[in-house]
Amino acid sequence: MDSFYRQHNRERNMYRTDDTIAAISSAAGSGARALVRLSGPEAVALAEKLFFPADGRLADLGGFRFADGRVRISGLPGEPLETPARAYVFRAPQSYTRQDVVEVHLPGCSALARALLEAFQAAGARQAEPGEFTLRAFLHGRIDLSRAEAVADVIHAADETRLRASLAALGGEVHRRTGRSAEAIAEALATVEASIDLAEENLQLAQPGELAGILHAEAKTLRGIAETALHLPDAAETPTVVLAGRPNVGKSSLLNALTGCDRAITSALAGTTRDVLSAPLELPGGATVDLLDAAGFGATDDELATVANNAADAAVARADVVCFVTDADASRDDDELLERLGRVNPSAPLLRLRSKCDRPATSVKQPAGDSAILLTSAHTGEGLPAVKQRLAELLHLEAQRSGEALGLHDRQRRCLHAAAEACRAAGNLLSRAITVADTAELTALELREALRHLGGISGQVVTEDILGKIFARFCVGK
Repeated sequence: MDSFYRQHNRERNMYRTDDTIAAISSAAGSGARALVRLSGPEAVALAEKLFFPADGRLADLGGFRFADGRVRISGLPGEPLETPARAYVFRAPQSYTRQDVVEVHLPGCSALARALLEAFQAAGARQAEPGEFTLRAFLHGRIDLSRAEAVADVIHAADETRLRASLAALGGEVHRRTGRSAEAIAEALATVEASIDLAEENLQLAQPGELAGILHAEAKTLRGIAETALHLPDAAETPTVVLAGRPNVGKSSLLNALTGCDRAITSALAGTTRDVLSAPLELPGGATVDLLDAAGFGATDDELATVANNAADAAVARADVVCFVTDADASRDDDELLERLGRVNPSAPLLRLRSKCDRPATSVKQPAGDSAILLTSAHTGEGLPAVKQRLAELLHLEAQRSGEALGLHDRQRRCLHAAAEACRAAGNLLSRAITVADTAELTALELREALRHLGGISGQVVTEDILGKIFARFCVGK
């Protein structure tokens, strides 16, 4: 019951904007400086209780100004704690949260920052929840929801590609692209609704075929955005790729060759690798994944082998892509292991690799369908670029390096596809009509549905549950 009330109070606080919040906004640990941030109607007044400018009063400063002075914290054991500091003042409504904001910069001591935060709380500030500064920026119309989500994406970007995509969204690229479609759909909706009133007067504001063409084009545009955008995970997680296969088929050699580091010991002796090893692998476009060499999948004739097999199963179970590695000596054991991998992780895409292709061997028989084997050689490097390219495709990590790459979360992608489908349905209704008024009511319903889904991206139409999930990704102080 206590946890229920804590959660209830947290959700209630997350959507309050009339009080003053405070948090440490610098990274954990030591550094050149620490930063404590305040936002709310009493931000300046609370800051004045603990920060004393060398000249003048903090309340007299305009927006985007700073003052040097000292922070004095009383109420601690011994003498009051005093240290040099600088306070930056940002005035509403030009600040990030559209409230008065004060940032106090201190020498980079985490204990000092915590002491100042506790002093601000004792003076009347509330500890900010994760992402609450950005939430206030969204609730006050400073940024739309796509840009708010991008703040966390920039913080959690694991590689250059995701950083570029996140920065594009932070700069408003998602908002601009979806906003253009929203304007076109809203204009079409206005025309459709007006046709109902003008139907009795035999007046048409637009031909149904012309309007259908516009809506079909917007549907294509929205689908294109959804299908070409980089996938952004909802958590700060790096995709995982696992090399799985029988002992001594060359998994460790492939790990070393693909990643460019001697992470795994290689030997002609079967079963040299007994633990799950990992190394970062950079894919085309700059994205990075964790490449794992899953040991095990051999005989379980001793306790160590059993542990190795269990570790290999666990690695495969959490993989985003499984690379099934075989060599020229294919055997019945390969078929059995392939079935086992499918049972352990039925949802992960499977990429089949044939190692040691530089060695003389019998020709490789390609399996039918889409499961063609990629031939590789850790010794010569043959096939390794193709493996990296295929992994980027399977993980949807391909993106332009020009800075124009766009990244979307699964929720945003679903909204775009739903909006595109509603647009397509509206266009189909109009394409079969003689006049716009013939299908106006049904068409208007589809267009409102399209706008509702696009509003889920911008935040114009969003539930508290979705907001809670989005801002739970944030760290405190952002």
